Amino acid sequence: MINIKKIIQFLVLSGAVFLLPSANLSADTYVYQKADGLTLLTDKKVSKRGYQLKRIYKEKHYKKKSSRNKKSSRSRKNRIGCGKLSAEVIDRKTRPYLSKIKKYSKEYGVEENLVRAIIRQESCFKPKAKSRVGAMGLMQLMPKTAEHLGINNAWNPDQNIRGGVKYISRQLKRFRGNKEYALAAYNAGPGAVLKHDGIPPYRETQNYVGSIMEEYARLQKHRSAIKHSSLSQKSQLPDDFHIFWGKK
Repeated sequence: MINIKKIIQFLVLSGAVFLLPSANLSADTYVYQKADGLTLLTDKKVSKRGYQLKRIYKEKHYKKKSSRNKKSSRSRKNRIGCGKLSAEVIDRKTRPYLSKIKKYSKEYGVEENLVRAIIRQESCFKPKAKSRVGAMGLMQLMPKTAEHLGINNAWNPDQNIRGGVKYISRQLKRFRGNKEYALAAYNAGPGAVLKHDGIPPYRETQNYVGSIMEEYARLQKHRSAIKHSSLSQKSQLPDDFHIFWGKK
């Protein structure tokens, strides 16, 4: 909006003022002075002879937040993954659910580290996590999927993990052990994987699969390092053993 006070001051000082019928004080306002001393206020430029432009009052424009920005803001709020948390923090978050993960991984024949990687990506081990589309719990089960899997309470960590492991187990069998295809099916549905004969060309699904496989590889490497360290310690017999058998 223009500064009305300044306009009034100008009108008072100018002495003689007239407005064109089309003048709109809510738009840019041009102030002209005629040769006979009269002052003209208008919202349009005047190119006639005898009109001298004295001043322009610009309308202030305020940018409104677009619905697109609001949508992206809502999307960020609904992201419930672990983001850039360190491996140590993620491992600490895992501990309360390790016994359940081990139990159902063994029951349905799914690698424990794959399940851990899925939960990390889906909810970052938050049992009350809920996505903007209604997916629930640690493994983000949709209501209809949970019902189909025989899950009565998807918010219950034990039931949620059982349902999620059962579902990924079915996808692994469907795609003959191909982890990437099974993960893509977990995210986008098996129909999309079958239609595209592989990981669908959806950015979300491709990022989803890549992120889980990266975490899975980290967990496998960590597990291998622990196993190697354990075997190394067992191979080193205590000094008392060597002394007793006369080797020192």
